[in-house]
Amino acid sequence: MKIQGRHLLQWVGFVIVSCIIFASINLVQGRNVPSFMSASASGGQSIEQLIGKPSGKRIAQHVRAMTTEPHEAGIAANVRTAEYYAKQLREFGFDEVIFNRYEVLLPRPILREVTLLTPERYQLKLTEPPISEDPDSRNQGVLPPFNAYAADGDVTAEVVYVNYGLPADYAVLDWMGISVKGKIAIARYGKSWRGIKSRLAAERGAVGCLIYSDPAEDGFVRGEVIPKGKWRPKFGVQRGSVLDIPTYPGDPQTPMQPSKPGSQRIPLSKAITLEKIPVLPISYGDALPILRNLKGDVAPKEWQGGLPISYHIGDGKETRVYLRLKSDWSVRPIVNVIGILRGREQPEKIVMVGSHRDAWGFGAGDPIGGASSLLESARLIGEQAKLGHRPKRSIAIASWDAEEYGMIGSTEYGEEFKEALQGNLVVYLNREAYSAGDFGAAGVHSLQPFINEITREVQMPSGNKTVFAAWMEWMEKAGKKSLLTPNGVPIVRMGGLGAGSDYVVFLDHLGIPSVDFGFSGGTGSYHSLYDTYWFFTTHGDKDFSYGETLTELVSRFLLRMADAEVLPFDYASTAETINGYLDELAEVAKKLKLADMIDLTGIRAANARLKETALQLNKEIARIKAMDAKELEGNRQALAQLNDLLLATELAFLDPNGLPRRPWYRHQIYAPGYLTGYGVKTLPGVREAMEKKDVEEAKQMAQVLENTLNRVRGTLQEAVTVASGAIAR
Repeated sequence: MKIQGRHLLQWVGFVIVSCIIFASINLVQGRNVPSFMSASASGGQSIEQLIGKPSGKRIAQHVRAMTTEPHEAGIAANVRTAEYYAKQLREFGFDEVIFNRYEVLLPRPILREVTLLTPERYQLKLTEPPISEDPDSRNQGVLPPFNAYAADGDVTAEVVYVNYGLPADYAVLDWMGISVKGKIAIARYGKSWRGIKSRLAAERGAVGCLIYSDPAEDGFVRGEVIPKGKWRPKFGVQRGSVLDIPTYPGDPQTPMQPSKPGSQRIPLSKAITLEKIPVLPISYGDALPILRNLKGDVAPKEWQGGLPISYHIGDGKETRVYLRLKSDWSVRPIVNVIGILRGREQPEKIVMVGSHRDAWGFGAGDPIGGASSLLESARLIGEQAKLGHRPKRSIAIASWDAEEYGMIGSTEYGEEFKEALQGNLVVYLNREAYSAGDFGAAGVHSLQPFINEITREVQMPSGNKTVFAAWMEWMEKAGKKSLLTPNGVPIVRMGGLGAGSDYVVFLDHLGIPSVDFGFSGGTGSYHSLYDTYWFFTTHGDKDFSYGETLTELVSRFLLRMADAEVLPFDYASTAETINGYLDELAEVAKKLKLADMIDLTGIRAANARLKETALQLNKEIARIKAMDAKELEGNRQALAQLNDLLLATELAFLDPNGLPRRPWYRHQIYAPGYLTGYGVKTLPGVREAMEKKDVEEAKQMAQVLENTLNRVRGTLQEAVTVASGAIAR
């Protein structure tokens, strides 16, 4: 549905920050589609002239301002962070700032008790002690360690150590003849999302689950612990939600619908994304007394962690634990902040970037560091808008609420404004937590060349290499080779998106091209009391130089997207990536002895045709981008039609029926794995059917995937027709 700017503002209500940008681009051969026009067409202004220099000092001011008090979703303190964010956006010159409100289920802990009863008695502390170096760590307002949406319960049972608590671990336990039925499972964080660990324990019959941070992954084995170093201390705990996000994110009582005041809510007993057993996160200091008392078989070598003990599985007899949990299951208000600055030619077309604002405590690193660098991008772009440099399209900056509980603010927003967003939201860029460290990027692979392009133009904080060069080095160290384009230009491969942040609703439910990128060095403050301003400025990003680099990357992304004559989507890159995923599927089929039963040739043929059409389109786009300003002006209507078809292409990857048993997820190329959580599962319909050896379902989903690729190709064929016929040669 095409919506004019004024009505879009009323319906959608989100932040738009913008600035005009014109720059010259090379790499016009082969698959590399330049995202911008030539200097002659653009007026010759450089991006450096327009965006200015990011200020780490300003980013630091925002971080300090929004971390003076704990601000989890649903409380007044987080409303104050919303008001601060809105105030900054108004000062930066946004046309409008809107508060977008919902009422959602946000449980908070009332009672938490865990006691080791035998063979020794130990009352788990379940608290994080303050540290003298950090005055914020003495604040009594931080929520205690808990797992949101864990069931209330009062159980006493034996304990079984389940390693990471993944399907492969339970396969080992089955081979050993050990069951968790009627037991409390103790699992370590890592290798998968926490909600998978608790769900699998419940499905296996466990009556409770404890999840602890092992020092092998997140503690003294990695290096010095807080306060001397950045790793998790003895009694540090990782909080977090165990909402069943792979089924659907957002308010568990309003699936597929926005949770507005007065909305009909399903009973808690019918909310299928709520955890079925009591689950609690604990520190490795509290886990040690339990683990050292476990008897029975010695755990396999791969299961041994970093504590100074021999890890045992547990014989189900001697080690008994009492676990009691109770939460306040209230519906509470949340608010997204949406600021708007309109584009000069196509205000209804939106380039959006978002970061959440809520935290499990002070949240200096997660998410306020990222949210603050995003505000700095808003300032730079807003200043240029004041000088008259408005882009063609609108740019939106969103500050989401209740992400930590399960991407709730963004999901409710996407569900409410689905019709307004589809066909108008050009792209969604997600910016979240960051710390000094390696660069990484994941997203739709039609944007892979574009992300490579902007990283080539930004220097690392050290200034001795580009972000692209550092990214390529890091990937090669991880054993991931770069892709060479036909003209010999290296391209670093991006990852796919699973379900780790607010991009989920945009990509998986709405079919909007989405990307997430940033820097990460890994820290033990994650979701703990210690994620404070002191920690961030001591161990996260001391001088905010990585924040400055992020500001520049985000600004370039937004500005180029907002003013590109032809949107920089390269679906030949998508087809090349899908071909690799099909190779992986063939290996899965071979390993599971399903190769003779599941035919992938139809999918491969459809993808080959898709790639051929995408390459034809790339050639036409390269020709268009070589036009001068007069030629472009004479083809405005055709260019608009071409860009609309490019936007429709990602929508074509959606299937209205969604994935088996989880219809909320509609994208047929990317989805969070049902058994991996945050981790992406590519070609999910076919792959997951194969993995559970359901041949009939795999065949059915293979046909769905083939139809999807044919549908996408059909959209691209229309784009080729417009580009080659409607636009004058």
